[in-house]
Amino acid sequence: MKLVKNVKMNVAILMSTFNGSRYLREQIASLQHQTFSKWNLYIRDDGSTDNTIEIIEKLAQSDNRIHLISDNKCRLRPMKSFLTLLKEVNADFYFFCDQDDFWKEDKLQLMLDRISKEDNTKPNLVYCNLQCVNSELKPIDNQFNYLVGQLSGYSRCVSNDMPGCVMLINKKLRDLTVTNTTEFSNILMHDWWIALIAQFCGKIVFLNKRLILYRQHGNNAIGAGKNGNIIKKIFQKGIIEKQQNLIIQTFLQIREFYKDYSSYFSKKDTEFFKRFILCKDKNAMYRLHFLIKNDVHSSYLLRTIVYDYFFSTKLKKLLNRANKDF
Repeated sequence: MKLVKNVKMNVAILMSTFNGSRYLREQIASLQHQTFSKWNLYIRDDGSTDNTIEIIEKLAQSDNRIHLISDNKCRLRPMKSFLTLLKEVNADFYFFCDQDDFWKEDKLQLMLDRISKEDNTKPNLVYCNLQCVNSELKPIDNQFNYLVGQLSGYSRCVSNDMPGCVMLINKKLRDLTVTNTTEFSNILMHDWWIALIAQFCGKIVFLNKRLILYRQHGNNAIGAGKNGNIIKKIFQKGIIEKQQNLIIQTFLQIREFYKDYSSYFSKKDTEFFKRFILCKDKNAMYRLHFLIKNDVHSSYLLRTIVYDYFFSTKLKKLLNRANKDF
């Protein structure tokens, strides 16, 4: 297929910043050195108190592809900030960009080439692989290096293998997202939410190329998580509460997703989501059998075991503890 380099298409890169001055110049420089150059970068600042806005304004003066949307009235935090940007910007294709990573020069080109092979009158998502690096962009051995691209189907209900920075979506998926998403309180993250929409209302394609240096520096808004062996993870402080909260959050997210998007589901998927939601009123054996029968698993074995245990044995108790109306 002919490359899409510099053809007439409206490509938007969406970035949400918050006190990102340390790595922001380097990230934007990696965008400016992309082999595909016909893009626009839309930055929504989420109330930075450092010199992030000053950096963006200076860069925008010398590059008319950079646009600042400053909103210091309130903090939306990453999920809502990115979804707000997505609603405000009109384009043919959308990339999500963090403030502290580094994109390889052919990231845009290769991903646009891949999505161009699809029927873009339908909702499509393409995501690439990544390489975890330290603050100096040196490769590090992090478990997340091996998790991207490992999920599909119903497993997306309980885990997410694509941070927003690896995603490319088309206008059809964007329109579906901004039109049908009715409220934000039960959405875990924008990337997970969009991955669910693409999985059950459109199409997902994984491009297994490491096109991003995913910087881990200790202050990430969302990062690759703790590395280490199973014993260390089991005894990590707060791990039990964290996993129990995940049960609550994923259940509420799925219930919200079903409410907003069930009209787009296949008959089989509709039945799955109904049964997922009904699990709150079933016994432990039913819940465990449901997860196993539908091959619902997390991105790695330990998380799957822990999730299955709490989901099957404590789902209703956890939901009641959360004081939600069921």
